[in-house]
Amino acid sequence: MNTLETNQHKFVNGKMLFTLAGLFVFTFQAQAQKLEKSAPAGTGIYEAVISAKDGHIYVTSAGSRTNPGGALYKINPKDLAIVDSILLKENPPFGIGINNKTHIAYTSNTRTNSVSAVDLQTGKLIATISNGAKESHTREVLVDEVNNLIYVSDVGDPSNIWVIDGKTNKFSHQIDNLGKTATGMTFLKGTDKIYLTVIGENAIYVVNTKTKAVEKKFPSGGEAPVNITTDGKNLIVANQKSGTVTVLSEDGALLKSIPTGNGAIGIAYDSIKKRIYSANRQTGTTSVIDAQSYEVLQELPTGSFPNHVKIDPNTGTAYVINKAKGGRPVEGQPVVVDKNGDTISKIN
Repeated sequence: MNTLETNQHKFVNGKMLFTLAGLFVFTFQAQAQKLEKSAPAGTGIYEAVISAKDGHIYVTSAGSRTNPGGALYKINPKDLAIVDSILLKENPPFGIGINNKTHIAYTSNTRTNSVSAVDLQTGKLIATISNGAKESHTREVLVDEVNNLIYVSDVGDPSNIWVIDGKTNKFSHQIDNLGKTATGMTFLKGTDKIYLTVIGENAIYVVNTKTKAVEKKFPSGGEAPVNITTDGKNLIVANQKSGTVTVLSEDGALLKSIPTGNGAIGIAYDSIKKRIYSANRQTGTTSVIDAQSYEVLQELPTGSFPNHVKIDPNTGTAYVINKAKGGRPVEGQPVVVDKNGDTISKIN
């Protein structure tokens, strides 16, 4: 009797242990991200936005040295198929932002020093915007949907930020003296301040949009801070040269420095899964980081040069834009086609 009871007890415990182990494996698998699919997304692709109105992904395509052109590609988020395109050959687009209230996308056209306003509903170019200067270098686009204002970083020494009126789609004014090589921008707790990455100074500038002046500046915590986002409380910065992601308080205190991979450039935060994504151009990987412990959970290969990450706010699905390996064509030599570049990758 005692033996039977002991065996039953062991059997029950064994089943419980097996069940607990199964739950552990299930939990681990549920937390893990996976590369679901990669697909071609254009030529010379650079950045993307996700439309809250039609749910599609819009990818900028600037063409290449051997295949000049310019377009916005409309991509189905489920199977990554290209379903439509908007030609922008005169002003090939690089950076992009979207006003989901008006369904207008704004592209930074670095080669022609301009910004395009594109109505995504009709697929038509409605304005080409310039600041009137002889030289400029438009890069990142940040949209204030509340006030219908569009901010565009203009890389220089010193740099500036364009301000575009979304009602008229005309250049309004610019905020000057913003340091050497300013690139990425984000809002934090409202739209009255822009947090701006300044590569040449390894710094973050806090720019007051009302007074049009720099309130403060502080170190980024890494080398060559190129892009920036927020989790709603803190700042999250991709530092390209040091290959790190740094987490800073809004006052500039360094909370964490996370080694990711060489060429950390694209940065995004997923509020659903509480994840940070870092696209690392030189390693060809995208880092998946736990946004609470700041532990690197995975390094996923996503293409030749991962450049930009966008998160679907409804599902938490991450989409990575991967540039292609470039190089000037050599006369008499065959053109090398990079099959892992110019792709969009879906992480789920």
